[in-house]
This record gives sequence, structure tokens and C-alpha cells, in this order.
Amino acid sequence: MYVAFKHLHVLFVVISVIFFITRFVWKQLESGMLQKKWVKIVPHINDTLLLLSAIAMLVISQRAPIADPWVTEKVLGVIGYIVFGLVALKGTSRAVSWFGFVVACVWLAALFHVAFGKMPLVLG
Repeated sequence: MYVAFKHLHVLFVVISVIFFITRFVWKQLESGMLQKKWVKIVPHINDTLLLLSAIAMLVISQRAPIADPWVTEKVLGVIGYIVFGLVALKGTSRAVSWFGFVVACVWLAALFHVAFGKMPLVLG
């Protein structure tokens, strides 16, 4: 069961990253696509499923986010990614949006490193 949720989790991560990059590009191009209803709804549905799959894996593996430093770092990293992703997508200027995008991508890289290595970068 854990493996099934892990595969779903990875799928939702890939979809989430693709949506983030696509929406950022559309913002930079001032595309009307950002105003489409489905573009505003689908990422939230996907990210909810992403969160639920993460919770399912924690429950199945009987892990507490605070007990394992690498899991704690993933949770903190996701918060950082969300904050700077919002800066990228809601920034009031191109410079602010680009700053948010670059920092969000750095958070993503750190998250991938922690997720694949199961080793914390800071808390270990």
C-alpha cells in the first residue's frame, strides 16, 4: 500500500511542479490563460491530493513529522516552497516574481535532495 501512495505522491509532485512553472511562464507572458477557471482550480485539487498522499504515507509508515529530521525538513521545505511560489505567482513586479521563482526552485531542489536521500540537509 505504501508503494502505491508513494507513486501517487511522485505523480502529484510532477504535476504540481509543471503547473507552477507553466503558471509562472504565463504570468511573465501576461497570458489570459491565468484567468481561466480550470487554471485557478486544478492546481489546488492536485496540491490537496499531494498533501493527502503524503499524510497517507506517514500514517502507513507510522512516522511522525517531528520524529524524523528529514521528514521535518520536508515539511519546512514545502512551507518555504509555498511561500516563495506565491511570491513568484503573485509578485507585483517582474523582479519580485523572478526572485520568488528562483528561490522557490532552490527550495524544490532541496526538497528533492531530502526526499530521495532521506537525509536532512540542516537538521541532521
